[in-house]
Amino acid sequence: MIMFGLKKVFGSNSTKHSFKQGVTAFWDWFPTVSQRFYDTIEAGNCHDLLGETSKVMDQNLPHMAWVFGPGEMGGHSFTVSGEGLILRQLLADYWFKQAVDCPGWTFYGSRQGSGPEELKGAAIAIGEHESIDCENFMIQTDVDAEEEVIHIVAWHPLLAKLPEEHHAQILFLLLDEALGELGTQTWIGRIEIKPIAEGAEHVRSLAELPEYIRSVNKYHSWEKLTPIESVALYEVNEQSDGPRGDTIVGQSMIPNVVCDYIAQGGKLKENDLRDTGADIAYISLATEQLPQGNEAEVRGNMEDAIGVALEEKLSGRVLGGAYGIQRSYIDLLLLDGQNSQAIVEQQISELQIRGGQLHMIR
Repeated sequence: MIMFGLKKVFGSNSTKHSFKQGVTAFWDWFPTVSQRFYDTIEAGNCHDLLGETSKVMDQNLPHMAWVFGPGEMGGHSFTVSGEGLILRQLLADYWFKQAVDCPGWTFYGSRQGSGPEELKGAAIAIGEHESIDCENFMIQTDVDAEEEVIHIVAWHPLLAKLPEEHHAQILFLLLDEALGELGTQTWIGRIEIKPIAEGAEHVRSLAELPEYIRSVNKYHSWEKLTPIESVALYEVNEQSDGPRGDTIVGQSMIPNVVCDYIAQGGKLKENDLRDTGADIAYISLATEQLPQGNEAEVRGNMEDAIGVALEEKLSGRVLGGAYGIQRSYIDLLLLDGQNSQAIVEQQISELQIRGGQLHMIR
């Protein structure tokens, strides 16, 4: 089995501290137990740590997945994961960037891919005597040079024994094992799960996929950014009367969240930050305040100044922005509750953003 005993912790229904405070508390705690934890894992008793770790994670980093695993140079690792949800992945990245040095420990802000030898043995048991493994999970590849992704068709013979609704989950678990959590999102485009014709071209095992992707990337000289480093362009074809309903075009790390918020009339179907101590927010300002012909540069300068102010205090970051008919917008991730809000309000004042308003999305 893979995943090294991954345990997802759901926490309570309310968070009494900000995400930043929770991260600070975690890094105050872990160095005090790191040697004991190391010795416990060395003795083969990792399971004994689950209860204690669950309690700390539940109190400080609720809703974040975590896992113990192998580290560098023969040590051990602790990984916090957003499990493919971009906003939680940003939280995991923030946690990772505040890490402190603990001898024998490696920390990761996303699940990492396994090495070639480990990958050969990676499998998911589906019965007492059978398992779906990476070496017999076949992948047909189609390189999309324009989009800089690789489309795949994937199939393992034993999938035929399982209900179709389980196929994608198994594939994604093994893709993450091969490429790492962010690697799957970065490199893989369209996915089909179905039998591959015998003798089809461009087919290799899932265990061979990481090396193939490295060779494709080297050949094309792609300069890929991970999902937590890049923004996507989006357009809103029909304007509406609700919050941000006048939006025409934008670029954001969370375009799906923004479009959902607009479509739902100022609400979210699912708020992935609920009860984490972090918030999504945005600044709205009059579009006419941006000089015609120079809108992008002026709004970009505003974003840069606000982003620097938040990051200097380890209190948040800018996620993107948008233009609307009447108003324009700057998207924010706030990590320190009212302290983050105060920083943004101060920037609105100092930058003289006339009529600038901070809106919280909850």
